Amino acid sequence: MGVQTRTDYENFPFVLSGEPLVKPAEILLQDAGRSAALVKHTLMSKVSASGKWVPFTDETATDGSEIPAGIVKAEISAAELVAGDVDDIPIIVGSDITVDVNQLVIENSKTLATVISSSGLTVGDELERHGIFVEATRAIDEYEN
Repeated sequence: MGVQTRTDYENFPFVLSGEPLVKPAEILLQDAGRSAALVKHTLMSKVSASGKWVPFTDETATDGSEIPAGIVKAEISAAELVAGDVDDIPIIVGSDITVDVNQLVIENSKTLATVISSSGLTVGDELERHGIFVEATRAIDEYEN
């Protein structure tokens, strides 16, 4: 068991354990109607036909985007996504890691308990199949007097 020492007790690391497998140069599909930035740690899916990534938003889709498969490591402005495909974006794709559930962003009011139509599994189950496990964190000072 390792002990982590920090002086900033309000900043938790996103990856809590393990060494993430990151695909460093992935492509995000253009979203001409996007009005808000795509924030860091957003849950992503991959469109089967193009191989491009999109935010996970629809568990009933049939193009591959219904399966959450990664987490974006960068923030991308709405203007960039509206303008066209965005290249060279790092995506965490697994490798038996544990991430902080409080920092994971799932768009469109979806949750880890959302059931995916094509597989019957939850979003959390699909993440585990990809080697991404989620866990809540707590600051040790919550238990101090």
